[in-house]
Amino acid sequence: MTTMLEKALATIVMTFHKYSGKEGDKFKLSRSELKELLMNELPAFNSKRMDAGEFQKIISDLDHNKDNEVDFQEFTCFLACVTMGFDEFFRGCPKCLKQFLASLGSWAGKDSEGFEKHFPREGKQDQVWWAKRNKMNGSLEEALGVLINTFHKYSGREGDKLKLNKREMRELLLQELPTFVKGKIDEPGFEHMMKKLDDDGDEELDFQEYAVFLALTASLCDEFFRECSDVSNRKM
Repeated sequence: MTTMLEKALATIVMTFHKYSGKEGDKFKLSRSELKELLMNELPAFNSKRMDAGEFQKIISDLDHNKDNEVDFQEFTCFLACVTMGFDEFFRGCPKCLKQFLASLGSWAGKDSEGFEKHFPREGKQDQVWWAKRNKMNGSLEEALGVLINTFHKYSGREGDKLKLNKREMRELLLQELPTFVKGKIDEPGFEHMMKKLDDDGDEELDFQEYAVFLALTASLCDEFFRECSDVSNRKM
């Protein structure tokens, strides 16, 4: 059975291609495609209207190769940053997270307990902001919420509640990404992955390092999507 995390990664891939195929290069987002994606799929991120200067800054920050388009790797880097921003916000406002997870309905299910039980303190700042704005209702935002909740579902089990140790990360892979690990962890590969992701060398993954891992995993999903698309086109 597909897990919530796997569904979230698939949503990221499908959302990108939902917009990238509308004009020009079907594997890149043009300026107009990216703007439409932000308006429709990230209403919380776009809760205030962006002026031309703000949108241009987003494009400039994302477009690493300066071709005036955003490819999938650049898109996942952007989503990693957005997810880190959401995570930081929710840490200061656990009640907001509870409301958000409740709004996910079947998306979150019983897994919605992950973050909140590790942050029982009352958040003071941003409560008014949350009360005034609409609930997050884009499926892409829901997917990002699942990424956040999955991290905290495992990070709080032992040791530092804001980091994943090797045991927690191993369990996360087995339980939340079974399609990728096929029920068994390749230990040399796992150790190599942890070493590559662990920028500060503490043998644990903080949320930023976890977000990098998910961006790389989403890129693998995207490659699979492209291969399937190519095979389908050749059969036509």
